[in-house]
Amino acid sequence: MMQPVEARKEINAWVARATKNLMTEVIKPESQSVDTRHVVGNAIYFKGEWLAPFDKSATAEREFRRLDGSSVKVPFMQRPAGSYHHVACHDGFRVLRLPYKATGDTYNLKLRYSLPSFAMLVFLPDDRAGLPGLLDRITASPEFVDDHLPPGCVPVGRFRVPKFKLAFCHYGIADVLRGLGLRLPFDMFASEMSGIAVEDGGGGEDAAMFVSNVIHKAVVEVNEEGSEAAAYTEESDDDLGCSLYDDDYTPPPKLVDFVADHPFAFFIVEERSQAIVFAGHVLDPSEEE
Repeated sequence: MMQPVEARKEINAWVARATKNLMTEVIKPESQSVDTRHVVGNAIYFKGEWLAPFDKSATAEREFRRLDGSSVKVPFMQRPAGSYHHVACHDGFRVLRLPYKATGDTYNLKLRYSLPSFAMLVFLPDDRAGLPGLLDRITASPEFVDDHLPPGCVPVGRFRVPKFKLAFCHYGIADVLRGLGLRLPFDMFASEMSGIAVEDGGGGEDAAMFVSNVIHKAVVEVNEEGSEAAAYTEESDDDLGCSLYDDDYTPPPKLVDFVADHPFAFFIVEERSQAIVFAGHVLDPSEEE
């Protein structure tokens, strides 16, 4: 039987390899225990590039306003006025869709439509302190995110999104899962783990096996090139831009602003299945945790 210190180091080394060193320690010394008989781990890593990367020379420091009314200067990625982006304006908030670059042979149509398609969605409340209310609306309906996606691309005026890197680590979310209704795995008398664990003889056939703790860690980084966190994406050519052609003169379309200079929510989604892969919110881009 492997000793706790050796097991902890081996698990952390495996996670570091699986995440390209984006995560190097998920189990701390204080979390190891001689009573732990099995550890079930799952790691996901991805580094996706934007379909249309941001120009680094356009990145500039501007003020980001926190929920408490204070502000901090952080680097904002920017796009020129008149460029087209997937933005939707709704009652009290706006939604931005940033597609990721395709992988593989995108000229092979059969392969193209068999690959997953990923994008980042930014849900930005109109009000500086509107994020809590917007999150309540999002979590109240499973279809909310999908129902409010931008239907197409529009010309933008002011367009700014902050660079950020967020690291979330919670070393004890068992109580959170219990509150959501997942209780059986944590019951030492009713839990049944024989289907996922093989006894090594150290605990005896009658030894109770149950989940004592759940550790969760996530890291998301967004910069001019793309995001480091989840998966590569496939995108159709119509995301490269939009053009308007008309034989008759039409007035220029109204420019839509999208300035994420206050707390917002974001999602990384797989668009073919409509699955949300990552979800989070940015309260202060200058803080990593």
